[in-house]
Amino acid sequence: MSMKSALITALLFCPALAFAAESHTFDSDGVTLRYVSAGSGETVVLLHGFSGSAEGLYIKPGTFDALVDAGYHVVALDQRGHGQSEKRYDADSYGMNMVEDVRRLIDHLGQEKVHLIGYSMGARVSNTFRSQYADRLLTITLGGYGWPWRGRQITLEESKERMKSRTVLPGNDLDALAAVSVGSYALVPSEESMRSNPVPAFGIIGDKDEVISSENLQTFRDTMANLEMAIIPGTHAGPDGAPYKPIYAEKLIAFLEKH
Repeated sequence: MSMKSALITALLFCPALAFAAESHTFDSDGVTLRYVSAGSGETVVLLHGFSGSAEGLYIKPGTFDALVDAGYHVVALDQRGHGQSEKRYDADSYGMNMVEDVRRLIDHLGQEKVHLIGYSMGARVSNTFRSQYADRLLTITLGGYGWPWRGRQITLEESKERMKSRTVLPGNDLDALAAVSVGSYALVPSEESMRSNPVPAFGIIGDKDEVISSENLQTFRDTMANLEMAIIPGTHAGPDGAPYKPIYAEKLIAFLEKH
């Protein structure tokens, strides 16, 4: 094991080594959003997946601390409708508004360009952000992601009914998540945007990911320009999820260091 790999593993499994992340809020066009930050250097913005949070996907597994230790200013956002950020109950509050949240966060941080890392729903937000604001990105990482990954558009009432049987992380507001789910239909960048992508891009997915179809994964690989891919052990989410394994942080850092 390399020295860097050993340190990442230590950060992932030794809470005593964790960095102190500061909690902040900012106003995103009238919606109060919460984020945590630590470290110095180039800014890395982290976006979690559906029903997740900054703590659940990035801080507790150790990825946040590993990135800080690698020399980055790390910012993990609780996306609207999630975690400690404000929750709205109409689908129009989500979708492209989540993309604009990222732009406003970058402006709030006083940054011209950032490294953007998203997982699952966070990757959908990230890739749609890239299609609109490529000039604000140093790199983009899309974890647990396939393209175009768009199902049938459903109503808010249908979404609320689905939430009753859908597995989500504890402590979530199911009505808010139902609205998030409907709004997410808009988060699909065009084929033209994918093929003309100027931003160094990294796709990372678990070899047992049960959410991303092989067809969507292959289309993603075949369509997006400037894309590197890594397949690592793990499922999409849960205890065996790819984002909870030390190799996930190792791969992220290796990609960032190349750019």
